[in-house]
Amino acid sequence: MEHGTIFNSKLLLFGEYGLMYNSMALSVPFLKFSGFLDFDRNHSHVESTAEIRKFYDHLKSADSNKELHFSFDLPRLENDLENGLFFNSNIPQQYGLGSSGALVAALFGKYAFPSNLGNNLSPDILKANFAVLESFFHGKSSGLDPLISYLNKPILIDSQKQIVPVDFDLQKAGLAVALIDTKTTGATGPLVKHFIDLFNFPEFAQAFEGQFIPANNGCIESLLNGDKQNFFLHLEKLVKFQLYHFHEMIPAGFHRVISFAHCSKVYIKLLGSGGGGFLLAIAESEKIMNDWAEKRGVCVEKVI
Repeated sequence: MEHGTIFNSKLLLFGEYGLMYNSMALSVPFLKFSGFLDFDRNHSHVESTAEIRKFYDHLKSADSNKELHFSFDLPRLENDLENGLFFNSNIPQQYGLGSSGALVAALFGKYAFPSNLGNNLSPDILKANFAVLESFFHGKSSGLDPLISYLNKPILIDSQKQIVPVDFDLQKAGLAVALIDTKTTGATGPLVKHFIDLFNFPEFAQAFEGQFIPANNGCIESLLNGDKQNFFLHLEKLVKFQLYHFHEMIPAGFHRVISFAHCSKVYIKLLGSGGGGFLLAIAESEKIMNDWAEKRGVCVEKVI
């Protein structure tokens, strides 16, 4: 990876939260938003530079390096920071599109020494290391977002927890897929902590195992197999689970929108950790999506 390499955002179609607890996940690059490392000699991008400097300080600590399989060229990174290094990105932050994942992938691509890994630079090793790196931003990370940005290809985490690049084209899935802008942001860290705390309640743990994981995995398997009928059956169950159990993750004012949308066969789910940013809307056809959006006065931004 050379300086200036573009790292795309991502769409985590399925697997939000669940991939931390044994569910499958399917994520694809989203080329509309991207970023790359750049220099500003006038130092006018102070927020971005300051964020990277915090990450640099974190990498300097001995504790963070213990879990990594490689080292960083920290002197070079420090020198570049002094020369105005920043992340030139149009990826909205805290919007569920993997802005921090793209940044981590960019920093890894430019400053890491992956040669230390020899021939073991597998997706699994990369994901494990990306999880350590991105945890600086979120408290806990699966590592999937940086992996998607770094490899720039669709990734499936299967039922055996294996990371499998897949030949999947969302544009050929025969679905209408759109984003709904909640006009607010959602911080990932507090929501991830809230999700983890929910497992203190046996009722939630049981429901997650018995309802969320089968619905989530069913969506992925049927989507990849082109089985639209079963896909929407699983999707409806997944949306209902999120409405009931992920109340805190759904932005205020959108609970009713999601509840009534599926009556029109439009299914709206979280995109990433939720709390704000984009929601993901899926319907069987553009006509169904457009008719619902016009009737409800909802602005949708087409993905495909």
